[in-house]
Amino acid sequence: MTDITTAISNDLQTNSLSGLANLSSDTNEMIETINPISDSIVSDEPPTKKSKITSNDKLRLLEDRISSILSCCICLDLSTLSIFQCVNGHLMCASCFNHLLADCKLKDEQTTCLSSHLTVCEYPNKTGLELIDTIQAQKCLYDDEKKSLETVVDLLSLNQIGVSDLVLKPFRTDDFVVKLYFETSRFTALQYQWQVRARINDNIPHPHTTITRSLSYQLVLKSKINQTIDLKFFILKGPHGDPSTSQIQPIIYHFEFNQNNTETEYLKLPISSQECNRMLSSSSISFRLLMVQLDKP
Repeated sequence: MTDITTAISNDLQTNSLSGLANLSSDTNEMIETINPISDSIVSDEPPTKKSKITSNDKLRLLEDRISSILSCCICLDLSTLSIFQCVNGHLMCASCFNHLLADCKLKDEQTTCLSSHLTVCEYPNKTGLELIDTIQAQKCLYDDEKKSLETVVDLLSLNQIGVSDLVLKPFRTDDFVVKLYFETSRFTALQYQWQVRARINDNIPHPHTTITRSLSYQLVLKSKINQTIDLKFFILKGPHGDPSTSQIQPIIYHFEFNQNNTETEYLKLPISSQECNRMLSSSSISFRLLMVQLDKP
């Protein structure tokens, strides 16, 4: 009986060991079978997504695209300053251009323009007196601008100053011949209520039939007063105004407002006809009005 039990125990142990061995070999085969599948799955995955392009990368890409077109033909850099171009299409930055002019002067060589400019330039054929007249005319313009700037600086030293950013909006009259005019909303400056009006070609009928166009404005006092207001005022371009108002040169006007005189005459803006057309093509005209109340003596 003991021998039979021992034999059965040995058989069971042998069978269990062989079963475990078979299970281990089956498991290894399954792992070997799964690994190629997993490798194939990994290899079949789509490539990783591209990294997001930052703003710096966009600027770099833009510079790479335009550098071959707008780079200086001498230093090969993409200049942020002024760029000059000859009739043959060569581009040159301001630094290299000035350097070449200096080289010509050091070498005692004459710096001449390409022949196309010489054929249309009128100054080489003018006499010395004619050139002096041209220079004097330019100097007069410079002196006027300098005087106007000095006057503005002096006015800014006074105590009562009003600065208003305004918008002229278009309106049309109800007359038989419809006319276009502009007005601002009422605004407060120097403790008074004001309004600015504007008109085209001094209100001449049918301004669309004229080639030359102008824009004039009027400053209107809306508040009731009992004393005289001695005022100097001028128009400047606005901080967020139409680009055409950047050509406005400040002209200072002087007017005394009282009970009987609450409106100035219409004053022409110092702009060209082309600049006037650009302003009229806008939906509104933005500008800055600076008003200075003069101190009483």
